Amino acid sequence: MKNNISIGKTLANSFQFLIDNFDQKFKEGLPAVLIFTIIFYARSYLISNGIATNFTIIIFFIITLLVASTIGICVHEEILNKRKFYFFKEFMSFKSLKYTFNFLNISLIAFIPLILFFVKSSSLRPESILIFLIGTIFTMIFSLKLIFILPKLTLGLDYKYNIKELNSVGAQLFFLFTIITLIFAVPTLIYFTIQIQLMSFFKGNYYFLKPLMDIVFFYIYYFNYIVFFAVISYAYKEYSLK
Repeated sequence: MKNNISIGKTLANSFQFLIDNFDQKFKEGLPAVLIFTIIFYARSYLISNGIATNFTIIIFFIITLLVASTIGICVHEEILNKRKFYFFKEFMSFKSLKYTFNFLNISLIAFIPLILFFVKSSSLRPESILIFLIGTIFTMIFSLKLIFILPKLTLGLDYKYNIKELNSVGAQLFFLFTIITLIFAVPTLIYFTIQIQLMSFFKGNYYFLKPLMDIVFFYIYYFNYIVFFAVISYAYKEYSLK
């Protein structure tokens, strides 16, 4: 195993993967984007009408995570196995459910301090926020030391939640994902700016344009996921070289 990965090479390969056959990826992303959009509108409707409960919010979250996991499997298969997998072929499969479970486990590890913060926020002092934020950075780096469980699962390799599974590139992966987040923040901010302008220009008629704008937003969301899982794939590929 390598002790580090090339940040520049991994980042370049991940965005190149997105750009290559972009029109095909755009078409293949439609099912996932539509599900994201439906989940968003269903959740908004339930919340605005006071129907939503904690249980329904959790269900929507799990479905979102399942969609993301399916995208992850398709990306891992294409990069690591050189096999083309399609969204509906893997969606709701046993592999995607297993992937979702492990993705959730790793995410919970990453956000333990934030979860504790929201649970205890009423009894905490303002200065405690910084402590929880710093703690979150450390738990996120630790969780990224377990992230290679996901491509291993896709490839059908054995994995265990123990010290042997920890990689040595968690901090590098954290830096990579921070860069990706900042890069995709740009089109997201542009989207919101355009949306505000259109709301002001069309006023009452914007209601009919909003679904299209939301689909555009979730495509950005979808492309973000592609790059996210591509980074994991290329980092795992390089890290696993002997």
